[in-house]
Formats: sequence, C-alpha cells, structure tokens
Amino acid sequence: MSQPKTWFVVGASRGIGFEFVKQALERGDRAFATVRNPEAKHEASYWTKNTNVKPEQCMTLACDVLSEKSIDDCIRALSDTGCSRIDHAIINAGVLKYPNRATEISYDDFAFHLHSNTIGPVICAQRLLQTKVSIGSITFISSDSASGTQFNSYEDGFGAYGASKAALNQMARHMAEELKRKSKPTTILMLHPGEVNTDMATNIELPWEIEAEQLSPEDSVRACVNTIESKGPQDTGSFWTWDNRTHPW
Repeated sequence: MSQPKTWFVVGASRGIGFEFVKQALERGDRAFATVRNPEAKHEASYWTKNTNVKPEQCMTLACDVLSEKSIDDCIRALSDTGCSRIDHAIINAGVLKYPNRATEISYDDFAFHLHSNTIGPVICAQRLLQTKVSIGSITFISSDSASGTQFNSYEDGFGAYGASKAALNQMARHMAEELKRKSKPTTILMLHPGEVNTDMATNIELPWEIEAEQLSPEDSVRACVNTIESKGPQDTGSFWTWDNRTHPW
C-alpha cells in the first residue's frame, strides 16, 4: 500500500474544494482544509461521515484569499503545525458573479473577480512556496473559459471570469518557469475540472445550453485526483482537463 499523502486545500467549505478534502480523508490521507470562517462544525465529520477517519487526519485553517493578512496568517499557522511536506496543494478559491460582461461590468466587480480568482490564489501559492515546507505540487483550479485559442464565444456574461482565469493561468506558467530556474522541484499545474454541478454553477441561469457532460463534484474530483497524481516535474506549467487531457491555451 502507498504511504498516506498530505493535501492542502484552499477553499474547502463547499463544492470542488469540499470534495477534495472528503476524498483525501476517505482514502486515508491527511488534509489541511481552509475556510474563510472556521467554526466548531469544521472538523473531520464536516467533510465525511466515515467513522474510520481519525480527527487528527484533518486540520482546519482560516484563509480568506481577499485578505493578504489572512493568507499570511494561514500559511504561518500551517508552518506552526510542524508539517514538513505537502504532497498536493489545491488552490480552489474562486468566484463567479454573473453576468460579468466586458461592455457592462463595473470597476469594483471586475476587481472582485481578479482579486478572488487571480491575485489571492497566486499570493497564497507564493506564500506557501516561501515556507520551509516541501511542496510536491500546486494545482490551480482553472476553467476552459481561460483558453484564448479555444475561445467560447457563446459564453455571454463570462468576460471578467474568463479574464481572471486566463490571468491565473499566465501567472502560474511564470511561477513554474521561475521555480525551474531556481531548480525547485514543485510541479505547477492548471486544471479545468469540467462542467461541475456546484452551488456556483447551479445558482445562475445561463442564456445558453451547456452541451458538455455535466459532472457531479464526486466524479470530477475523483478524475482530477487521478490526473494530478499522474503528473511530475516534467509537466510543470501545463494546463489539463479533469480527465487527463491537455487543454489548449
């Protein structure tokens, strides 16, 4: 049997992030789960009802990616646990405030998407890399809306969202190259999780029919984990889909 791994999941209170923590715990791995406002309910049983999961397998940390201080406090708290190795960090925090059309969006709403989907996640990964904790891989949860060459022209109202995810991808690619120049072994990945039925997706009414396969969070994350675990340093700076296909930039 393989040794248990350690996962660090940013944005774990619901949706895809929740499912990453759930599946990690249920397979016997350890998880650091970040939420904006930790409460008493945020213990192992919040993510899974599996009674075989031990409380010490899961530690909840506070992290709001819209606050640099919160990010710094979170990473400091992680370091203070004495954790020496994170096998896989999942930077999942993000927002979709619909609609966000380029011809209509306000300054504040555009900034909100950029801070939530680009700046906060990148700074969170940066601070993680600045610790003494060994990091195997960092995966940024991206989107097919981030692709420039495979532009989805039918996605009316996704301007700021797509732009923020494209900016996330570009910063992640630079991060990967900078780490390679420093001979740092951390693998940087960008991952499109598919069309997933999460609260963020189902709480908006889109003016077009989604033709892609609709995935449950369980199925999406199960496939995402397989994809992430199949990657190594030779794949750093690359963009993938949940089902292990390269995605065009």
